[in-house]
Amino acid sequence: MEKNKCVIYCRVSSREQEETGYSLPAQEKLLVEYATRKGFDVVKVFSIAESASGSKQRKIFGEMIEFISKKNIPILLCEKVDRLTRNLKEAVVANDWIEADEKRQIHFVKQNLVIHRNAKSDEKFRWDIEIVLAKKYISNLSEEVKKGQKEKIAQGWLPAKPPLGYKTVGEKGHKTHVFDETKAPFMRKAFEYYSTGNYSLISLREKLYEDGLRTRNGSKLSKSRLEDILRDPFYMGSIRWNDITYTNGLHAPLVSKELFEKVQFTLTRGKSPHYKRHTFQFSKMIECGECGGSISGEIQKGTIYYSCKHNRPCTQKGMTKETDLDTSLMGVFSFFENITEKEADIIRDRIKADHKLEAEYKENTLKALDQRYNSLQRQLDILYNDRLSEKITPEKWESKQKEINAEQAEIQNKITKLKNEETKYFELYINILDLARRAREIYEKRSPEERRLLLSHIFSNLILKDKKANTVLKSSVKKISKRIQERIDAQQIFELKKPNTSKVKSKNSTKYKTLLGR
Repeated sequence: MEKNKCVIYCRVSSREQEETGYSLPAQEKLLVEYATRKGFDVVKVFSIAESASGSKQRKIFGEMIEFISKKNIPILLCEKVDRLTRNLKEAVVANDWIEADEKRQIHFVKQNLVIHRNAKSDEKFRWDIEIVLAKKYISNLSEEVKKGQKEKIAQGWLPAKPPLGYKTVGEKGHKTHVFDETKAPFMRKAFEYYSTGNYSLISLREKLYEDGLRTRNGSKLSKSRLEDILRDPFYMGSIRWNDITYTNGLHAPLVSKELFEKVQFTLTRGKSPHYKRHTFQFSKMIECGECGGSISGEIQKGTIYYSCKHNRPCTQKGMTKETDLDTSLMGVFSFFENITEKEADIIRDRIKADHKLEAEYKENTLKALDQRYNSLQRQLDILYNDRLSEKITPEKWESKQKEINAEQAEIQNKITKLKNEETKYFELYINILDLARRAREIYEKRSPEERRLLLSHIFSNLILKDKKANTVLKSSVKKISKRIQERIDAQQIFELKKPNTSKVKSKNSTKYKTLLGR
């Protein structure tokens, strides 16, 4: 006699079930033994693990129903009703499958319940009640999960897996997020690279891959995932949950708030270059001096030209060769080569003196911020004890906790900002001083992408009008240029006393002032 074919369906939905005997292997063993006793032939086992998402669970359930329908398998074995279905939609599908053929049966082994088209009304009533109870259990579970998530956020922690660059540590109920030493440096670099405006999302993905960043399967990050990373405020110390951003995150920020906001501005304004076959070194770096629109590059007969595309009302005509723009910049670079060793030493001494005063101020500020943070933490501890002893209501506890956590988060942002800038003030000016003196040498040897980066350090803006390039120096570079110009002007006054030299010097001075946008 041919055995009836059957399919086994197992599901667990929490670790507690695995720890209390409801694990997938335990369910499968129970159902296989039942099938043996009943003389059923097990064709296939469908299992849904605790880690499966809701969409994946629904997908496996649909695949199981499709399999037993196509293969004409009449018996479905399941431990209990709530193992088979947790919502009315799946219950309707299972019920329709039963009603379509009187040979079809669902055996709920632990509940000693067999449902089929001709089952007694009491058995079908039990089936209906169990479905409703399963639905209620899921609804209650969902409420508890949301309540737990809300509490986790209130405490300053993300109630989910952290983004790339962080990892989870600690036991259940006390899990926190810290830097992932292997991925965090790449994520920090991603923000730094993109903030320069020299990378599109695709070229940034290529750069990170070239630097050594790999996904679990060894491939590159997708463009969409990279954009999600750059838009995630978690990296600056905040938490975004259900489209709401909370500023009380207690995890260490990977980037400063200023860097994060700079990246958001670049993403929103679209200032980064598009990934094209030809990457022009001045692409989206130059503005039209009349309409303020972006100047675009194009190749004609092997020569690169730049011009305004007149997306706004504009009367600018003609195109400017890339080589002419380079020549204009070379004039600016040549100007900085006038820095003497003595001047360099004077500028450095002034920077060091300023930095000493700045460091003393920051030290006092950090001390005051630390004291305030510790004071708030003591207040929070007292409130927590009052809450445990029911001296205050849950509503008051939640309100005061949010208030204190918000102020602590703001203090942490200030501390992070000060620490990031502690050496920036000194290093920025020293590096720009050295960069300015070697700018032409560096510029001539670099690739178009590297030249863009160099230009972003020297100039705050590049303007093209009437086929002529005008430059606006960054404030830090402008200070150096002012010092040089003062020395050149003083030297010219001295040289004017000598015969046959005034015309040459005066001409050079006018030339430099024009190049510097004076």
